Amino acid sequence: MRLLADAATAARAGRGGLVMLRADPGAGTTALLEAHSAAMRDLGLRTYRVPVLPPHGSTTLSAGLPGWTEPAMVVVDDLHRADDATLLALHGLAEEVRDRALLLVTGRHRGVAPARFAGLDRLAIVHDLLPLDEDAARAVLAEAAGGEPSEDLLRLVDGAGGNPWLLTRLAEDDHAAAVTDWAAELAGDDLALLRFAAVLDEPTSVDELAAVSGLAPAEVLAGLGRLAALGLVEDKDGLPRLRQPMVRHAVATTSVGLRGPVAKVLASREVPLEVVAGQLAQLPVDAWAAWAVAWLTEHAGRLATRPTPAVVDVLDRAVAWFPPGDARQHAIRAALAEAQLWSGRLDEARRTATATLAARPDAHTRQRLRAALAQVSLVEMDPAGAVAVLDPERADGELTGLLAAVGAYASLLTGDLAGAARGVEQATPAAAENPIVEVALLHVQAIGRCVSRDLTGALELLDRSAALLDIEVADRVQWLLSRLLRAVVEDLRQDPVALDTVEQARPVARELGAGLLAWLHTVAALALFNNGRWDEALAEVSAAMAMPDQYGMAGALHGVAATILQRRGDLNGARVHAELADRAVGRGVAVFYEQITVLARALVADAEGDAQRALKLVRAIADGGVGVHHGHAVAAIGAPLVRIAVVGGDRELATRLVDQIRHWSNGDSLGEYGALVYCQGLVDDDVDVLLAAAKLFTEGGSPLAAARAAEDAARVLAASGRPADARATYQSAIDGYTALAADGDLHRADAALRAHGVRRGATGPRSRPKRGWASLTDAEYRVAELVARGSTNREVAAQLFVSVRTVHSHVSRVLAKLGYSSRIEIALKFEPRG
Repeated sequence: MRLLADAATAARAGRGGLVMLRADPGAGTTALLEAHSAAMRDLGLRTYRVPVLPPHGSTTLSAGLPGWTEPAMVVVDDLHRADDATLLALHGLAEEVRDRALLLVTGRHRGVAPARFAGLDRLAIVHDLLPLDEDAARAVLAEAAGGEPSEDLLRLVDGAGGNPWLLTRLAEDDHAAAVTDWAAELAGDDLALLRFAAVLDEPTSVDELAAVSGLAPAEVLAGLGRLAALGLVEDKDGLPRLRQPMVRHAVATTSVGLRGPVAKVLASREVPLEVVAGQLAQLPVDAWAAWAVAWLTEHAGRLATRPTPAVVDVLDRAVAWFPPGDARQHAIRAALAEAQLWSGRLDEARRTATATLAARPDAHTRQRLRAALAQVSLVEMDPAGAVAVLDPERADGELTGLLAAVGAYASLLTGDLAGAARGVEQATPAAAENPIVEVALLHVQAIGRCVSRDLTGALELLDRSAALLDIEVADRVQWLLSRLLRAVVEDLRQDPVALDTVEQARPVARELGAGLLAWLHTVAALALFNNGRWDEALAEVSAAMAMPDQYGMAGALHGVAATILQRRGDLNGARVHAELADRAVGRGVAVFYEQITVLARALVADAEGDAQRALKLVRAIADGGVGVHHGHAVAAIGAPLVRIAVVGGDRELATRLVDQIRHWSNGDSLGEYGALVYCQGLVDDDVDVLLAAAKLFTEGGSPLAAARAAEDAARVLAASGRPADARATYQSAIDGYTALAADGDLHRADAALRAHGVRRGATGPRSRPKRGWASLTDAEYRVAELVARGSTNREVAAQLFVSVRTVHSHVSRVLAKLGYSSRIEIALKFEPRG
């Protein structure tokens, strides 16, 4: 409006010109021109409106220039529809109005035949009307709605793409019909192509559009070009799509009749099954043709492995298509139960499977339903429930195929190793013919290898299952199980890649939910703890505790939290979590984590100075009284157990633990070998062995274990009368604990080494003031120094090998101790140490 007003002022002074407004349809060009014309008339400027007449685009300029009285403004809207004579007349006028009191203002659609207007654009002041920003879009919607729009309306704003006309339609009851009418008027003869493009899932292709529309690919390309010129279609990574989601939704909603024919065409092509199902899901059941039901019946089992919301919906509705009691629906019902299971809708899966079993389906369908019910129980970490589901099948004979493999997994989780072995034996013949059974067996066997500490063997089995899952098997539960088992094994090997594996699994775990999500949080918390990322580990614990049910994993999760808080010096918080861990009841996969709970209680007792209680808990683990697979338990947490035994003065217990660890450990990873070296160094009080273990832990990415080994080496050096060497070795432990903000370990180590006459001196916490630069710990000072150099929190974290959250905590404490309000003050007032 300001541009047009300035141009009008210049024209009244004898300096006319041409203004070209370009915009997409619906951007408001006409409304803008009308508002400006009214404003100019109010100021006394004569205005001439030149209409473009359909169908040929003729105007009063087509026959020659009228004799306009000046000063004046001439307005031509919809110039993209004008004939060539009009454009030639405007071109001539534009070259001579610079010395006249005449302003020419035109509006046209931006993308329509730009070459036709290139000459005029060179002579004009060109202004493009861009889509509205978010604030303006909300304002337009508020005006259309007659007040503050509802949250439901606001969620639709983005779909309008900042187009004012579309935004004003959102407030209408039937905006889909209004938008479709608008798009139809614009598209003209290309409306059918626009409808097919809206109905097809994005991204689509020219070939698919040609197939469903019956047009030749060249005709489709030409039509898409015309629709793109109108601003209705755009190219996205080489594929066409409707530009505004709101237009796509509206046109698709009013074109539902096309979905049946489109689905049939797509079914004849090599497209994913869920794409065809998505089309059928949009059709009323009574509009399905016989071919659609036959297609669904044929592909129901494979569809269940791709449980998009549309797939679950279409299978559910397919059941209703059959007359009551029709046995043909049983197979689809089984597929529906599987799809509900694999999409995390466990209660629905249980109801569907149970109801279908009551209808007495054939043996094959019955076994599918039992497998689905058993897997629902396993996802809910109820292995006993899974065993009970399979009992009726056992009563009729041996379990076969997948049922035997599922039964083996359930038996393993209940601690019934003999039952697990029987299940593997029964399922093995079927594995050669059925890759799903083979994958399930590989996972059971991988768990067995993990329990026996053959970690390399476990990874080899998981590699085989991963290959099958990538190529032959589509089973989301087994895929997620594969990822979680791999992360567990990698973490037991102290391999940081476990964290990447967890992140690969996280999206599917969130979708499936229940016990698998609780297990993922537990695996992630342990891996993050072992890699020194303690703030993130606590965040995983918090996320799991926010779930309505932790599915038996609460003990392990509280155990991780208790361990971290104890190491940070928050003994009260650690005690609370340890007590909660002790009261938690484990089930399912949690049987493999019971040692985490007992270890947390032992560490808290040790920190409280109650050596006898700590030793009692350690003995319980060593004696096989913790967990159903206690050998696995001892090997997994052997290092802290041996340390408690040595510090508590029970060398016999420490030696017994080392023997157990050596028996269960193959030493086939750097972390596992380092733990064995460390434990032997503890028992033997061998400084060189302890320092070698510290180096192995450092190389393996285990900062806490490295600091602990260095501290123990310093303790042995001090006890042997070598205070100078002890002090130097102790400093490396201090550096490790400081980087982790492990204040509890720092204080404990201080007390232990002071007993041997070794002190940190002036840098220790005993003489540190509470305010000022001297009050900063080593870790806080290093963070402050890097902040003063201009480093971001993420950059500081990368340089110090800690988490961003840890850096954030350090920065907050630095600001509090120094009395500063911002990072800028840290940079301006930084005090280098002398």
